[in-house]
Parts: sequence; structure tokens; C-alpha cells
Amino acid sequence: MTTVPSTGAPTVADVVAALRHAPAAIPARPAPDRVIELVLGLHENNARQWDREDAARREDADDHAVAQAKRDIDALNRKRHDFVEAIDGALAAVIDQSQAAPPTTESPGMVFDRLSVLVLRIASTEDAARGNAGDGDRYAARLPVLHAQLASLQSALEALFDDVRAGHKRFVPYRGFKLYGGPGPNAGDTRRD
Repeated sequence: MTTVPSTGAPTVADVVAALRHAPAAIPARPAPDRVIELVLGLHENNARQWDREDAARREDADDHAVAQAKRDIDALNRKRHDFVEAIDGALAAVIDQSQAAPPTTESPGMVFDRLSVLVLRIASTEDAARGNAGDGDRYAARLPVLHAQLASLQSALEALFDDVRAGHKRFVPYRGFKLYGGPGPNAGDTRRD
């Protein structure tokens, strides 16, 4: 399987390595590659959304705290969709695709979003395995499955790019058209789709 693209796109392995080494809790730094920079921005956003989702689930959170967390989650989810669209746009700009090839069911940006969440889940599970004296073994037992899922998803994305470069598949850049209120490219009314 070819993992080095014939275009200006980074390899999937490079993107996954950047995700695994990124401190998700601090703002993403500019990367030498536009796609990696966007994926790291998505990863930072996903980490923030993860934290806000945890805040909404806290048993000691009052109604006001839960409502604020939910509003924050909506704003972060809007940004998440913007990042996925931007990643797909950046990839579509540097990867030649056969318009006659059948489309894939999900775009690369969507897969990078799933990879980001999986990397966050692995990091959280590793922390829980180290920090929960009574449950550490239970969390540690999950890690081989999570690592296998990461490898499988990475392999599937590499195969997708191989198929796109060979003209067997094409991806359609994702356009979420989420209907969130507020300014920005996904602005609209407050109904949810």
C-alpha cells in the first residue's frame, strides 16, 4: 500500500503522528502543512468539546452549568464542522480525482475527525489506567482494542487515498450546512438538522 501521496497532501501516518503528539489542551501551533494545521485545529476543538461534554455530565453540575456547557458544545460543534469542511477543501485542492470514479461514503475530513476523537479517547483511557488505582486494570484492558481501532481506521484512510490516486474512488468534500444560529459560514436559524 502506498502511503506517500503523489500530491501536496501529507501522509495519513504523518497526520496521525501529529495528533498523537499534539498537546490537545493548548492552542494548535501553525504546522508546516496546511492539512496538518487544520487537523490540529480540529483536534484542539475536539478536546475542548470533550471537556465541555464532561462538564455537562458532572453529577454536581447545576442547571445553569449544564445549560452553559451545552451552549459551548453547540458552538464547538459548529467549529468542528467548519474544520471538517476546511480539511476536505484543502485536500481537494491538492489531490487530483477522477470525477468518473464512484464516491466514498465519507470524506477524509470526517475520517480525520474520527481519528482525532479516537486519539483523545486513547489518551483519556491511558490517563485513567495510570490514575485509577482500583480500576486501572479495567482501563488498561481497553487500550489494545483502542489501538487496534486506531490502526484499522488509519489503514482504511490510507486505502481510501490509494483508491483516489488510482482513480478507483473519489471523495466529495463534506458540506454540513448545520443550522446553528450566530455568525460564521454555518450561520442560520436555530433548528437542528
